[in-house]
Amino acid sequence: MRIEAVEIFGFGKWYDQKFSFDPRLQVFQGANEAGKSTLSAFIDGVLFGFATKKKPYAQYIPKNGHSYGGQLTFVQADQRYVVKRVAGRAGGEVTVTTADGSQHDEAFLQQLLAPIDGPLFRQIFRFNQQDLMAIFQLQKADLSRHLLTVGAAGSQQWLSLAQKYRREAARLYKPRGRVWPLNQALSQLADLNAKLASAQATLPTYMAQQEKVTRQQAVVQTLGQQLTTARTAVNRLTQLQTAWPNYQAWRKVKQQLAQQPASLAPQVYTDYQALQQKRSSRHAELQQLAAKLNAATGEQQLAPAFLFYQQHQAEFDTQLDQVADIQTAVQVSAQLQQQQHDLQQESQQLQTDLGVTATVVPLSELDLTQARNNQQQRQKLQQQLEEQQQTQAQQLEQQRLTEQQVAELETQLQQPQNRSQRHIKQQSYLIWGLVVVIGLLLPGWAKIVAVSGIVGAGWQFYRNRQPAPTNTATQSQWQQALAKLDQQQAQLAALDQAMTTSKANLAAYTAAWDSLKARYAYTALSDDVILNHQHDLQRLLACQQQLDQLTERQSEATYQVQQWLTGFDFAREWLPLAAVEPTAAIQQVTTFVTKQRQQLATLRDSDQNYAYYQQQTTRVQQEIAALDQALHELLASQHLVSEHELNQRQQADEAQQQLIQRQQVLANQINELLPQLQQYSDLTVVQTELTTRKNELQQQQKQLDAAQRQLTTLQTQLAQLASDGSYRVLRQQVAQQEAEISALTQRWLSYQLAAQWIEETLSQASQQRLPQMLTAAQNYFAILTQQRYVKINVMATQITVIRRDQQQFAVGELSQGTAEQLYVALRLAFAQTISDVQQVPLLIDDSFVNFDAQRQQQVLTLLTELSRTNQVIYFTARSVQPIVGQVTQLQE
Repeated sequence: MRIEAVEIFGFGKWYDQKFSFDPRLQVFQGANEAGKSTLSAFIDGVLFGFATKKKPYAQYIPKNGHSYGGQLTFVQADQRYVVKRVAGRAGGEVTVTTADGSQHDEAFLQQLLAPIDGPLFRQIFRFNQQDLMAIFQLQKADLSRHLLTVGAAGSQQWLSLAQKYRREAARLYKPRGRVWPLNQALSQLADLNAKLASAQATLPTYMAQQEKVTRQQAVVQTLGQQLTTARTAVNRLTQLQTAWPNYQAWRKVKQQLAQQPASLAPQVYTDYQALQQKRSSRHAELQQLAAKLNAATGEQQLAPAFLFYQQHQAEFDTQLDQVADIQTAVQVSAQLQQQQHDLQQESQQLQTDLGVTATVVPLSELDLTQARNNQQQRQKLQQQLEEQQQTQAQQLEQQRLTEQQVAELETQLQQPQNRSQRHIKQQSYLIWGLVVVIGLLLPGWAKIVAVSGIVGAGWQFYRNRQPAPTNTATQSQWQQALAKLDQQQAQLAALDQAMTTSKANLAAYTAAWDSLKARYAYTALSDDVILNHQHDLQRLLACQQQLDQLTERQSEATYQVQQWLTGFDFAREWLPLAAVEPTAAIQQVTTFVTKQRQQLATLRDSDQNYAYYQQQTTRVQQEIAALDQALHELLASQHLVSEHELNQRQQADEAQQQLIQRQQVLANQINELLPQLQQYSDLTVVQTELTTRKNELQQQQKQLDAAQRQLTTLQTQLAQLASDGSYRVLRQQVAQQEAEISALTQRWLSYQLAAQWIEETLSQASQQRLPQMLTAAQNYFAILTQQRYVKINVMATQITVIRRDQQQFAVGELSQGTAEQLYVALRLAFAQTISDVQQVPLLIDDSFVNFDAQRQQQVLTLLTELSRTNQVIYFTARSVQPIVGQVTQLQE
């Protein structure tokens, strides 16, 4: 980065001042108080921020009232930037303007300068004589350490902080000390542990009582928290009860505002008043012109109608310009009326033929196709269902006959035996019974006859139990009839299923048909009209649409004529057109205006002054008409009709604004409570809940009082058990002592480790660039000392330099001038070393006042060398002549 120019608006002694800069070496020469340090501080402030009120003497605020700040132009990466900083918060307001004119904020400037910030810039790239003098206020060890860490930005401040930490650590602990806090704390802890061991004998009873106290303390704490919660709830409800009147008023105002229309913009009222003022001004001018016209006519007696026409000529001319259009509108209106009459007759005839009382929408082509298909399917299903019902009736009759046949055959098969057969069976039983009786009466072996009788009776019984032989032909007929009956029942079941399917399909098609009729509002139409008269329905709809169009056109024509006639309301005294037909009204207006125009032409021809005043009158009337139109349009844009409505609206807006202010006042009063108030429907609910919470609060307070009394009793008993409380006190003292030792140890370790970390970090930060920096520093040191010193050695604890005669010197052994030269060489070498990160101009403010003329010349030689890579801005009170660059003389 190289600075090209600086423009100061106001900064310290400088105001309205411009400076240009050489891209390599720029020298500003001037006596004390010539503004060198001020200019250096200005460059620093524009780039990194002006000083705040915390450092008032570094602000350089102008004493003469000029604006504070200025701008700086620099080039970086072949791009030109203008940085402007003026008074503002946090170091001033910044605007960065690029070559293309775009502007950016301070974040953009910080990105351009990164990684260089204000502190880093002042520690590396800007230094003065005070920085050199501070070197010799250090001890020898500190001086070596300071030079060793010159490669780390902010090293001086970090070293001071590390030394402070070591001193703080030494105030806490020393290995062989006795009076230091950590040493004393360790000794006291050992004494307390010895006393604690002897106090453990009374521990069990004490611990049991301590447990009771702990539990009761937990109970008291819980009750206390509950009481706090309840008290908070009571306080909240009390606040809600107090705020409820304001909340009701707020809701009422809110409801009133919701019912109010939107307010008009204030500009509407302002514009309307301005137009009214202009119109009043034109009316006054019109009256003056009327007086001049009357004076111009002299002694002539003018008819009142002519005088009226003369005052309103512009309005009459505007209306008469529309006569041709109005006549056309009247003719069109008559034609439209005739067309409407014809269409209405045709529409009524169609409605009569179709049996409808209103226009219905015709079916679309798709719906018409589906409707016809639906009708065919319904007819087909209806016919099929009727045939199935006939077949079902026939099959039911056949089934009845078959069931009758089966019943008759079953009767024949189950008929009982005849009487002769029953008689024969009875006689057989009697005969065998007699055989048994006789056999029993016979002696000896003859009893076998009885056995034979018993066997014969048994055989006869078994035979009678067997079914009687049936008629084979009847059995066969019965089986055939049963088979036929089963077949008929199966056919009936299949027919029932088919009829169910047909009914379901018919119901589905019927539902679709009903849905179509409902969708098109065809409920009152017959199927024949729906399916076969769609053309008539389309024509009826077309007639209605044409009637609507004709009605709209008729309304437009009628409105146009009516508006034209309304335009003569200003002349209703001379042209009463309210009850006149449009054609007659046009003739009446034309006749009136023609007559007045003829008289006006006569007056113009006879008097030039009259013609002039009349022209001016026409102009003013046209302006008044334009203002009236503007007023009308302004009212119409706000959906208003008259000035009276506007005034009412203004009053309503003022009242609405008062309501808004009232609502805001109420909202401010209940702002924090509003969300809670909105949770309640009315005040009764709040009061009921408040009463409940107060009762709960009283009960909880009683419970807490009882618990606290019990806790006091337990604590008294614990105190009696503990006697002097030595064990508890000792335990607490040991814990406190351990905590104190832990805190002191952490502080001591923190100080020690922080100091060690700072020193190690600074050393590593310096040694990262140390080889490259030492090479440059040796070269610069040789230049400054005219090759008297040729080498710089950096060791772990100190820096030494070697003279040309190989004599070695420690830093503390050097003269003040040579030590200053070594510091300058190291610092400039570090700035040169980090130029690969960011090239920033070097600002050197009168840093070499202790150098003699020969050393001053060597400094200029070194600055010339540095200006090859970094721009150098050198402020000095001496008269110098650099090899390159330019010198700017500053005057007091």
